[in-house]
Amino acid sequence: MKSQICLAFAILSILVCGSAMASTINVPAQQSTIQAGINAAVNGDTVLVAPGTYTENINFNGKAITVTSSGGSAVTIIDGGNAGTVVSFITGETNSSVLSGFTIQHGNNSGIYMDFASPFIRNNRIINNSASFGGGMYILGGSTAKILRNTFSGNTGGAGGAIALFAAGSVTIEDNKIYNNNGGGQGGAIWMVNEADEIIVQNLMYNDVASSGTEFYSLIPQSTTGYRLINNTIVSTNANADAAVVADGFNTNAVIVNNLIIAPASTTGLLCNPIYTGGPPVVKFNDAFSATGTSYGGMCTGFTGSHGNIAANPDFVGATNFQLQNGSPAVNAGTNHAPDLPVKDFVNKTRIVGGTIDMGAYENQTGAAAIEQ
Repeated sequence: MKSQICLAFAILSILVCGSAMASTINVPAQQSTIQAGINAAVNGDTVLVAPGTYTENINFNGKAITVTSSGGSAVTIIDGGNAGTVVSFITGETNSSVLSGFTIQHGNNSGIYMDFASPFIRNNRIINNSASFGGGMYILGGSTAKILRNTFSGNTGGAGGAIALFAAGSVTIEDNKIYNNNGGGQGGAIWMVNEADEIIVQNLMYNDVASSGTEFYSLIPQSTTGYRLINNTIVSTNANADAAVVADGFNTNAVIVNNLIIAPASTTGLLCNPIYTGGPPVVKFNDAFSATGTSYGGMCTGFTGSHGNIAANPDFVGATNFQLQNGSPAVNAGTNHAPDLPVKDFVNKTRIVGGTIDMGAYENQTGAAAIEQ
């Protein structure tokens, strides 16, 4: 009994001492640069950055630390000076490595680069970066990174204007605003190739540019789980692209559910398997719409009216306000059985109103009452 008490006391002492060791390192008050703060930190520490512009290219060096701002992304900027990647995760970082509350800009080898790493990236503005792949963010190798509530804008990539995913594994991309990025040949917002089990849920993608898949482009083999594209609002304005969303490859286990996929006249909303015939993916309860073009094309031709899919003008509130009007055909038109459904919608309101989830990233808060009248 005495030995058990001593052991318990020893374990408690380790836990208490371990928690007490975690500290906050203030930049620039205690360390002059963010990288110096990272270098001084140990696992569990927080590097707290005051408002200002920091011209740096930082590397987490595998540390399980939080690097965050005290004033938020609008006033706290990490500027890469076009001298490489702005923020690198290349040493096996996990979700315990957190980057939060910054503007990440002027990287010329991506704003954020991950190589077999899985950090938690939240509440950042990732703008005006460039790279051959993934101007805003490039994720390479098996990853469980979480990319939540960031804004991607003004980024340029030869493929993947905002985000490029190369055999990226089980990344979660949720509640991000992705607009005005240029993906060159493929994927103005998101480009995905090779093993792909990502969860891409409740993002807003619009006004991006690429010649193929102007908002979302995937070309994948038969992945372990298959990616999930769930409750996104995807609006292409690029009349020179083939489609707003291209889902290609050997993708029979990919799942595309509850999305709004809107394309300009003469183009295609959702284009399935234009190159390979190992599909189509599972496509249910979506609204793919092009006024005078093709709503569902390729191997998804004829999907209108089947499996809950529709092709109708979604009746957005405004030209750049993609919430749904009360009479929208997308209100109460999704399925509550889609995987990975969030509790709140894109603007943090109740996700399911009226008993059935709406299509897209926003839940109409009065639509149910309007329909019942």
